[in-house]
Amino acid sequence: MHHTFKISMLLSTLVACGGSAKTDNTTKPMAGGGGDMAMNMKMGMAMPTADSQAVFAKAKDYANWPKFAENAEPKASKGHMGMFVVTYHNDVVTAAIGAHTLPLPDGAIIVKENKMKADEPVHALTIMSKQGGKWYWLETSPDGSQVITMGDMPQEGYNAQMCTKCHDDASNNDYLFTHSFAK
Repeated sequence: MHHTFKISMLLSTLVACGGSAKTDNTTKPMAGGGGDMAMNMKMGMAMPTADSQAVFAKAKDYANWPKFAENAEPKASKGHMGMFVVTYHNDVVTAAIGAHTLPLPDGAIIVKENKMKADEPVHALTIMSKQGGKWYWLETSPDGSQVITMGDMPQEGYNAQMCTKCHDDASNNDYLFTHSFAK
């Protein structure tokens, strides 16, 4: 299918710094020198959990939401392995921006489009959803039908390793890099 091809290309890009990509039950060695984020792990796809499906359902109309001013146009993201990203937020985040609210309240949702090149279609979505005072992380195909895995671990839930490993560095800004909510 067309999405499978796009996801395979995305996975190849994500592990370009080292490691291997696992798609369709095959492992393909990647060129490069054992990069930190790839952690020399296999990457692939998995079916989303019911919780991830619910998060995606809340975010499915994200393209109608406002974009963060700092990330309104596609730009390369170090944290997303050089992918070109654009970041959207829902009305809960809009209110928090106006009020300089930290931490963000429950119901806050942030969606990051990931593209291989600035002028290409979206290849994956990264979603952060604030629930019960914690972030729920989700790295998914654009249609929400599959979740990206790293080392056979789906990148979804409250402890998605690929997400938390990086975002822990922004704990003073509620784990967000795109916008500073400080007064």
